[in-house]
Amino acid sequence: MKRIALVLAGILLFASAVQVQAFDGQRKGFILGGGLGLGVTSYTIDSDFFGESDRFNEFSFMTDFKIGYAPSEQVEIYYSSKGSWWGEGGITFLHSYGTAAISYYFLPQSPTFYISGGLGFSSLSAPFEDNTDTDIGFGIFVGGGYEFVRHFAVEADLMYGQPQESGFTFKGFVPRIVFVATAF
Repeated sequence: MKRIALVLAGILLFASAVQVQAFDGQRKGFILGGGLGLGVTSYTIDSDFFGESDRFNEFSFMTDFKIGYAPSEQVEIYYSSKGSWWGEGGITFLHSYGTAAISYYFLPQSPTFYISGGLGFSSLSAPFEDNTDTDIGFGIFVGGGYEFVRHFAVEADLMYGQPQESGFTFKGFVPRIVFVATAF
């Protein structure tokens, strides 16, 4: 029992030390961020049987999450998850992007502009519905933003994804503006 308590105390002490170093106010090192915003999900559905549909434009709520490492005060390398949420016919849809991403800040300290981009997958799902499939496909985003004070920025992105399944391809283009907070 004493050994288990000692191991747990060691783990807690180590975790505390890691957290102190992780969020030291310097961009270089571990980064963790999230954001909320608004945008438009503009899409068509391409079917092997019926061809391509008309374009639909849905007002959407946007979410953003990132976790990764900054090798310097001006470069971040991270996993990015960006989501576009909208409702249609009583169902909530999520068009999301999971990408390996990079951001470059023009100055090492705020205020500063930055550019970012990512490449990975996109998905289309109805996360609150039972017995639904998640369609997966190619996804990409490019964007930029302005970090107006340390840790806080406004970002504009253009995202494109093509999740597909069983003869149907969702072709989604999403312009969006997001308020982002990043801990480092």
